[in-house]
Amino acid sequence: MHQSAIPAALLILVALALLISGLHPYDRTTWWMETAPVFIAAPIAIHALILLIGGAYTYARVPFGFWLQDLLAFERNPYDRIGH
Repeated sequence: MHQSAIPAALLILVALALLISGLHPYDRTTWWMETAPVFIAAPIAIHALILLIGGAYTYARVPFGFWLQDLLAFERNPYDRIGH
């Protein structure tokens, strides 16, 4: 696995585990209490990944931003709007 794919793979793994664990938990209230930190930390982790990717490419050159630019017919790469 390429080193840059590791954070995305970990995020997918955690999301999948969260989904599976929430399908039929023994006690729903306990599940919410035990998994609440994941719901709090996940947005922080996602934002950290956005910042790290922006730092690696510079925001104006992130490939995902070019994809969004083409998809939404923007005049420029909007990735900096996502990160900031």
